[in-house]
Amino acid sequence: MARVIFRKKPVTSFLFASLSWFSILVLVLNLLLAAYSFVAFGAVHVSPARYWIAGFLTLSLPVVLAGHAVFILYWLLVSPLRGLLSAVVLLLGLPLLQRTVGVHSGSEPPPGAFKVVSFNTRLFSAHDYFNKGSKEKPRQAIEWLRRSGADILCLQEFYSEDRITALNSIRQLKAQGYRAYLTPVFGLNRYWEGFYGVAIFTKFPILNTGDLVFDRGSLNKGVFADVRIGKDTVRIINIHLHSMSIQTDSLGDKKNYRGLKEDSRYTFRKLKAGFTARARQIALVDRFVRESPHKVILCGDFNDIPYSYTYQRVRRHLRNAFEDAGRGFGFSLNDDKLFFLRIDNQFYDEALEVHDFNTHRDVDFSDHFPISATYSFR
Repeated sequence: MARVIFRKKPVTSFLFASLSWFSILVLVLNLLLAAYSFVAFGAVHVSPARYWIAGFLTLSLPVVLAGHAVFILYWLLVSPLRGLLSAVVLLLGLPLLQRTVGVHSGSEPPPGAFKVVSFNTRLFSAHDYFNKGSKEKPRQAIEWLRRSGADILCLQEFYSEDRITALNSIRQLKAQGYRAYLTPVFGLNRYWEGFYGVAIFTKFPILNTGDLVFDRGSLNKGVFADVRIGKDTVRIINIHLHSMSIQTDSLGDKKNYRGLKEDSRYTFRKLKAGFTARARQIALVDRFVRESPHKVILCGDFNDIPYSYTYQRVRRHLRNAFEDAGRGFGFSLNDDKLFFLRIDNQFYDEALEVHDFNTHRDVDFSDHFPISATYSFR
């Protein structure tokens, strides 16, 4: 009696069956990218203060997600079933995709809603005033804030000079009915006078204030103000985390090998220092948020992308206004080379509801665009 023998084909035979050499190469790259993706997804939860390589892994995530989209398009034309691998990876990365692009239309704010603006003002272009004698940008930036309709302003790299009308921002904002809490940071150009720091302005009564000091003598810090809104109290926290301090104007301009090598080393050192510093700083912020006796709105210049450990650490306890009410990509950095970065954020307590979120890209008086959101109590 004849026996029928079924031979199992190896998995590799199934994977590469009926593929051209080029498609086999594409599949190998697809498999490698999928493996890398899972490592990078995990790195979002790892503090760069412990393992600095995690910061570089998360920095690559936008390219990783875009790469899988390209693979899906390729396999749809060649072998649709093989596109499932990248489709599964993108499905697992859906929370990260939601941080990338907003598709919300917004909702009508109810009575009692309040508006919060966060803006890294870059000293209201005081550099232009002192170095070029230009008063236009400082006046325009302060005027925009005065007309913004914000009930609360969280300003980073805030500057005010009492003796100069164009730069007397504290007096001009207080004239609009704002109360202020601000404390200076150290390290401003010693030839300048005036106030430089992180500031909160609000039209609501201020009940309590304080500082979040990251490192003694650091240019980066945070402030908070407990404000009375109706019958509720909300803790407004405004932070400015460690900057990369990368000079983008000259980045990539060098053509020879030695120049490119120097640029690469310089950028690597700055990125590594930034990842580790912000990881330590956000740990302090996160603990302060969790210990708050009141509902929290956390604003600031985070100097980190939405896929970073910094962002993920805050996202454990607070919602993000762009994710819930934003439209488009929300890029907030006003830079020709790094225009694709969203590094300014507003996070809020789940006891609040966000109705709209806007990145004001028409306001180009700084190297950041202002962001605004309207909130109400649930």
